[in-house]
Amino acid sequence: MKLEDIGNFILIENNLVHIDFELNREQPSYFRIAKEAHHALYRSMVEALRGTANISITGRRDKDRIYKYKLGNNPWMEIRKTNVAGCKSAWRFSEPIQCDEPQIQNESIEKSAHDDFLIGFFDALAMIQTECFMSKYVHSRPLNVHDNEIAILEWLHEDIRNEFEHFVPKLYTAAVSDLSQASVLCLRLIQELLFESGNVIHHSSPDGLKNLIREVSSKLGSS
Repeated sequence: MKLEDIGNFILIENNLVHIDFELNREQPSYFRIAKEAHHALYRSMVEALRGTANISITGRRDKDRIYKYKLGNNPWMEIRKTNVAGCKSAWRFSEPIQCDEPQIQNESIEKSAHDDFLIGFFDALAMIQTECFMSKYVHSRPLNVHDNEIAILEWLHEDIRNEFEHFVPKLYTAAVSDLSQASVLCLRLIQELLFESGNVIHHSSPDGLKNLIREVSSKLGSS
């Protein structure tokens, strides 16, 4: 029996291959390009956040998204969910403030039925911008995503990806320039997450994936 491997890096590469296919067509579908770029970004955020286990990217989240953490010999810090100007659904974490050490409760915690529930797109987007979740290794660093870029990604997630995945037959249009801009942004963040954040360990040669990102970015930028 022939088996096909399915993994996160394979799926990211698959998204990029689909983008490349569209860009090589006489009349590319920028709607599909944007959708594939969204999926590749989501998977790249998950890969950067997971480290060597899935504990940080699965399970239901507290509504207030309050986290206390300690890095090395530094004091305990706290971050919490805060609004982003111009966004209705997307958000980011606040700047960390010093806090008291949390009290550890000696209670047995049963395995949740939602342990395999993947975090949402906006959770991942907020988490990649924090030292709390992006400081797994010595040279790791969080990403810097500006408010206007978060607004673009909110539009991409809600008005493009969700519309594409749950399409109700109707007339729907989107500006090619907006779709292209969002896709270029995704590709830039994918590059930073996978190859510049220091938070991803590649178990095989990354050159093929890196070259594919560079190639589709170049084609999209000149289209």
